[in-house]
Amino acid sequence: VPEGRIGVMPDFDRTKEVLEDFSIDSLFMVGTLMRPGGSLYALIKDPDGGLHRVAAGNYMGRNFGEVTGVNGIKVDVIEIVSDGQDGWIERPRTIVITE
Repeated sequence: VPEGRIGVMPDFDRTKEVLEDFSIDSLFMVGTLMRPGGSLYALIKDPDGGLHRVAAGNYMGRNFGEVTGVNGIKVDVIEIVSDGQDGWIERPRTIVITE
């Protein structure tokens, strides 16, 4: 197994979340929401005009993208994509807020 591929694999048994029906490139961060007690959520708009709140641990995009962090201007996501050789690699993505 080439370096960097050990243990990287999508969880095919996990129930998919709504935003996994869309390409990550079609999703836009349009704002944030702060819960009492301090949890920060990103507000994500889908191509159909739906608005969703996401936090670390949620999933989005078609490549098993897990949200790893949210702040006032961006959402960090780690996707798991095919390496083209029957394996998987992690690919970081960032969705920056759109004004």
